[in-house]
Amino acid sequence: MAHMKNIGSTAYLDIQYLNKIKNVSFKPIFIMGLQRSGTSILYKMLGSTNCFNVITAYHIIKYDELLHNHINNLEDNVKDKLSEFIRDQSQITRGIDQLKTTPDFPEEYGFLLSQKTKQSRLNQNNVSLFIELCKKIQFISDSKKLLLMKNPFDFSNFIYIRKMFPNAKFIFIHRNPMKTLNSQIKAMQNLLQNKSAYMAMLSQWYDKIFDSNIRLRYYRFVYSSCTPIRVNSAIKRIANETNLFLENIDVLQKDEEYINVRYEDLCRDPQSIIEEIMKFLDIPLEPNLNYRDFIKPRKTVFLKELQRREKFVSKRMYKYLTYCKYETASFSQN
Repeated sequence: MAHMKNIGSTAYLDIQYLNKIKNVSFKPIFIMGLQRSGTSILYKMLGSTNCFNVITAYHIIKYDELLHNHINNLEDNVKDKLSEFIRDQSQITRGIDQLKTTPDFPEEYGFLLSQKTKQSRLNQNNVSLFIELCKKIQFISDSKKLLLMKNPFDFSNFIYIRKMFPNAKFIFIHRNPMKTLNSQIKAMQNLLQNKSAYMAMLSQWYDKIFDSNIRLRYYRFVYSSCTPIRVNSAIKRIANETNLFLENIDVLQKDEEYINVRYEDLCRDPQSIIEEIMKFLDIPLEPNLNYRDFIKPRKTVFLKELQRREKFVSKRMYKYLTYCKYETASFSQN
């Protein structure tokens, strides 16, 4: 544990270099989707085009020294040590999917907001931190590239984001709600079963769960099939988030400010979806990648407690299902 704690920044080494990013500008592109709706794989695919600057695990874990490391040519050394730690912990994947963990893995900025402000969603209390993060990344990366990012906690927060960043563009990714819910709960069950050193570096909340056996047992119980608390709470939250999306999406100009894609379509024909997104962003796409290599389909096994609530979910989320052109009955069978 002590070794892991030392991996994070111990002092704000960047403070002496902040004047260097004062006039740095950026144009943000936001991938908007609920947790476990496909944001990570889409982020990884788009990042692989090399057309964007992306926010990585390194940027989150070593935030306080990004400028210091860049200016003093320490980036490679620090990343090597971080990679070595991840390997030592046998942390090949994130523990919630098959995506491999490296310091350069595209991650969500919500982890940094939570670490510094205890709030994962962008608001007036943490937007200055977010802007500083963006400026840092543009400074240490290719400043001519657009900045691509994601944070599932901001899925329905696009009105505020647009207000703060009028030049922003949004890529909304949608997924069958039953599969999203199923994946959310199973992911947390996996993370609670065995501690993920990688996730603990990103999330102080998750790290602290394992500091107390009582706390750990509580969360394992809440996410188990022994109680309906977590399932009911997840359904309520996802329904509220999608309702907010539907209530406000018309404020944005479709095909100018935002584009919708479905996770299922991305898995079925990734090349076409990536091409569609890049066309929306007006960025030429070089045909040098086979995006199907990113897709590793797995059969979905639904939790029994979710299967029992299928009709309730379908009824509760009828408008969203219709908007996304999903079947409104028996949509958990595929």
